[in-house]
Amino acid sequence: MLPHTRGTRKEGVQMRFKRFLPVFSMIALAMLAVGCAEAPETEMKEAQTGLDDARNSAQADIWAPDEFQSAKSSFDAANAEVEEQNERFGLTRSYDKAQEMYAQVKTDAEKAKRAAISNKEAAKIEAGQKLEEATAAIESARAALSKAPRTKGTRADIALLTSDLDGLDQSLEEVRGMITSEDYHGAISRATAVSQEAGEMSTMLSEATMRARR
Repeated sequence: MLPHTRGTRKEGVQMRFKRFLPVFSMIALAMLAVGCAEAPETEMKEAQTGLDDARNSAQADIWAPDEFQSAKSSFDAANAEVEEQNERFGLTRSYDKAQEMYAQVKTDAEKAKRAAISNKEAAKIEAGQKLEEATAAIESARAALSKAPRTKGTRADIALLTSDLDGLDQSLEEVRGMITSEDYHGAISRATAVSQEAGEMSTMLSEATMRARR
């Protein structure tokens, strides 16, 4: 082979190498970027902060348990995704999915917070309404008691019913205390029970009065 020919081929290889050098560089940089992918610590902390805020500022775990648990489950899934990527070979790691999942946690946590605030306010209003209903029910029972026939045979029953109504008044104080301490679910349950008991007493006394008038 002639020296001139060998030189031409060598120059051709060098030119082709120079032509593809930028491509090789880009591939190398891409592999380096993937290999240097870091776990989304900032996103994880922000998601955790969102969960903590929903629980601490709005008691979302109490007033919006389903929404809060959904956000917490999303957070656990995001953490699992990070752990899975951590165990992979460096050049194959990608935390893009985990970043998206943490972003969703923040959205879910905010949703749980809003739901908790709304649910708590609704429970507060309902508790107040149930207290009013129970108060009215006791007043109706006392009115029915005042109309009950008073004879030698009914004195003991009237005394017992009066004592029972006094006990229901005490229960109303307990309901008020629950409302003050923001135990609205407990207040609703107790006030409803008081209303039912007072209503039953009213019905019984009204029927007794009607029988006595016949």
